[in-house]
Formats: sequence, C-alpha cells, structure tokens
Amino acid sequence: MAGRWFLLKQFLRHPIQVGAIAPSGERLCRELVDWLELENAAVAAELGPGTGVVTREAVRQCGKNTRFFAVELDKNIYDEFKTAMPGVEIFNANACELDKLCQNEGIEALDAVISGLPWASFPEKLQQNILSAVVRSLKPGGKFSTFAYLQGMIMPGGIRFRKLLEKEFAQVELSPVIWKNLPPAVVYRCIKK
Repeated sequence: MAGRWFLLKQFLRHPIQVGAIAPSGERLCRELVDWLELENAAVAAELGPGTGVVTREAVRQCGKNTRFFAVELDKNIYDEFKTAMPGVEIFNANACELDKLCQNEGIEALDAVISGLPWASFPEKLQQNILSAVVRSLKPGGKFSTFAYLQGMIMPGGIRFRKLLEKEFAQVELSPVIWKNLPPAVVYRCIKK
C-alpha cells in the first residue's frame, strides 16, 4: 500500500470521512489492540481500517480461531485494502449497519470492535448511529477501542463523542498520551454494560 501518500490523497478528497493525513503510528496501533485480548476473541471487527496498519497488529494478535473482519465505507480505500491485504475479510459497508452486517453473517455478537473513524469530525447524528450499532453488535462485557487526536478532543464533536461514550458504556478509560504519533493521540478503552 502506498500508505502515507494514499491516505493523504483520500483525506484531501474526503476530509470528514477519512479524517487522517497519515497512518497511525506503531505505538498507537499497539495501544488500540493490546487491551482487547484478541487472542481469546471469537469474533472481532475493525471500523475504518484505512491503510491497514492497525489491522496488521490486530491480525497478529488474534487467536488461531478468531474471526476478524474490517468494515470500510470509502470504495477507493476498500479496493486498496483488498489488494494490499487479501487475507483479511473486509466489507464495503457503512459502520452504522455493523449490527445488520453481523446478523447477515450469522454472527451473534462481537467480542471486540476497534475503530479508526474520525469521530470528532462527524455530526452528532452520525456519531450516535455508528456508536449505537457498535453497542448493539457487542456482547455484554465486550470491548471497544478507538482513538482521538489531542486537538480533536477539544473540538465540539470530540467533547460530544466523549459524552456519548460515557452514556453508552459501563466503563470508559483513557490511555496516556501517545506523543510519538502524528498527530499525538489518546485511546479510549470502553466496556459494554
């Protein structure tokens, strides 16, 4: 994958939908995935896999019987991802329909969901719709991890998203700041009620 340049080009075309100018750094990827215990998961999903840097870490940590799949709305990113990572199951679908996708695939519930979506740039209704689909898809006690760039956390959309997380999940924790990421970020670690 042409990584940085491909993602920058997609960001310039669709800044709200893509939300990142560069792939997540190695430390952010580990921070997103380590806590999920994917080695013990039956089924896990990733929303907005982008160039696949988080996906590679997730697949590396999945157990031998874990079913892992990604959901990507942007057709160009979806096509690029399929070419670069042919061994990873991916659906060209809307994250708002994660629960319906699981139902169509015969998946009762997900153990974990990872998200690389640009939450702070989304309008309130879209944040709610995607997050509701995530919650409906997770089993009780299921884990959800996503990240926020520091500057995004103080935007109205970032503040609203944090409140939504606290409303929807029994537990919401914040990682230490990952300063070596471009831009610096934190990870939200959430557990379903």
